[in-house]
Amino acid sequence: MDFTTVLIFVIVLMVSYMVWNHFFTVHIDIPGPQPWPIIGNLPHVAGTRDPGKKMLEFRKKYGDMVFLRFGSQPALFCFGYDMVKEALVNSGEKTKFRPNWLYLFKKMFPKTGIFFSNGQPWSEGRKLTSVAFKDFGVGKRTIDERISEEVQFLVDEFSKHSGEPVQVNTVFPMATSNIISSIVFGSRFAYDDEEFKSMLQHIYFFFKNLKVIAPQNFFPILDKIMPWSSHAQINEHLAAIRTFVGTRIEKQRDSFDPENIRNFLDLYLEQERKPESVISEGFIFQVIADLYEAGTDTTSTTLTWCMLFMLNYPDVQKKCREEVMTVIGDSRYPSAKDKDSLPYTMATIREIQRTASVAPIATPHAVLEDTLIAGKLVPKQTIIYCHLMSVQNDTTRWKEPETFRPERFLGENGQLIKPDAFCPFSMGPRSCIGQQLATNEVFLFFTSLIQRFNFVKVNIDEELSLEGEQTGITRQPKPFQMFLNQSNTYMKLFCSSL
Repeated sequence: MDFTTVLIFVIVLMVSYMVWNHFFTVHIDIPGPQPWPIIGNLPHVAGTRDPGKKMLEFRKKYGDMVFLRFGSQPALFCFGYDMVKEALVNSGEKTKFRPNWLYLFKKMFPKTGIFFSNGQPWSEGRKLTSVAFKDFGVGKRTIDERISEEVQFLVDEFSKHSGEPVQVNTVFPMATSNIISSIVFGSRFAYDDEEFKSMLQHIYFFFKNLKVIAPQNFFPILDKIMPWSSHAQINEHLAAIRTFVGTRIEKQRDSFDPENIRNFLDLYLEQERKPESVISEGFIFQVIADLYEAGTDTTSTTLTWCMLFMLNYPDVQKKCREEVMTVIGDSRYPSAKDKDSLPYTMATIREIQRTASVAPIATPHAVLEDTLIAGKLVPKQTIIYCHLMSVQNDTTRWKEPETFRPERFLGENGQLIKPDAFCPFSMGPRSCIGQQLATNEVFLFFTSLIQRFNFVKVNIDEELSLEGEQTGITRQPKPFQMFLNQSNTYMKLFCSSL
C-alpha cells in the first residue's frame, strides 16, 4: 500500500467521522475541550499521573460542568457542591447506574457484586449487605469488640518496634482487612500470615494501578497489543484475590447450617438457596471481593493521613489526646459510644478526611437514557465523573478550605456538626455502603492509638509534605516514617489486661 492510498484512507476516515459526528450524534450544550477525530479527548488526559488535578484544570477553563468524549464514549465531569449534588442527589434516580458496559469493567468484574451492578442485583445486594453489616457488626456492640480486638493486635505490632521508625501505611492495611475478614468469615488472620500478606499486596496493586480514565475502556484493542500495561496485569492480581476468597467460601459452605447464621457469608449463603433470589455464587464471590478491595485501602489510607496530620500539627494531636484522656481516661479502651463525647477528636478526623480527600473522584456513575442535569441535556450512556475533592474545597461552602482547622466542624457550643458539603463517602443513592463501618473503624483505631502512643517525627525539624497524589483510585500521602512512642497509658492498659 503506497503513501497516497494511506493518505486517502485517513482523509476518508476523518471526513466520515466528522459527518457522523455532525449529523448522527446528539449536540451537547455543555462546554469542554474540542475532541480529536476518532480518539476524542483522550490526548487531553493521557499520561496524567493525577487525574483529579487534571480535571481541576478543565474546571478553571470551562466551569462546573465539562463535557468530553473518549473515543465515541461521552463523559460528563461535575465540580463543586451545587453541581455534584445536582448530579448525584437531585438527579440521583437517573444517575445511580454504573457504566458496566465498559471493557475493563466487564473484564475485571464479570460477576457483578454491589459496586458495579445495576438494577435488581444491585438493589437486592445493597439491601442484603446493609442488613449483614447491621447484624454482624455495625450498629451493634460486636463491632466495638471486633475492632477493639484488632486494636490490641495493632498496638502489639507497633509496640514491637518502639523506638524504631515505622512506615504505618504497610501496617494499617492488615488491621483494616482483618475487620472485613472478621465480619465476612468470623475470623482474622495473623499479621505474619504469608497468604494474607500476599493478598494485601494484590489489593494494593489493584488500587494503585486501576485508572479512573483508562484508554483500554474506549479502545479495547489496546489491551491486546499492550500486554505489559498495568491494566493487563491487574487481572492477574484480581484472580489471586478471587482464589483467596473462593477457597474460604467453599470451606464455609461445607459447614453451613441454616439454623445457625454465624456471619456475613452465611447470610448470603442462606439467600442463595431461596428460589426467587438473584443472589448467585458468582454474586457472593464478587461482593466479598468488593468488600476486601474497598474496605482495606480507603480506610487504611485515611488512617495513614491521620498520622501524617498529627505529626505536622502536634498541638492538635495534644488537644485530641487530652480530650480522650479526660473523657475515657486510662482504665478502658474507647468505644463507638464515645463519639458524641469527643467532639474535638471527631472534628479532627473529619477535617483530615476533608483535607486529604482520600477518594478525590466518586466511582463513575452513568445515565442509561437522555437526561437533563442542571437544565443541560446529557445523552444516554454518558459516564459521569463527580469531583468530590472540589466539593470538599468549595470556597462557597468552606471558609479558607486550604487551611487545616478542625474547629470548622464544631458549632457555637462546641458540639460536632456536619456541613452538607462534607462528603468523603460521596452522596446520593450510590454513596458508600460501608461508610458507618469505616467511620467506626477510623474513630476507634485513631482514638485507641492516640490514647496509647505519642506520634513523633523521625526528624523533628522536618516539615512533612501534605501534598498527596492520586495513584489509581485513592489519594495517597507521600511515604514517610514515624515513631510511635508508648505512653504511660499504654503500660497501664497493658498491665490491666493481663
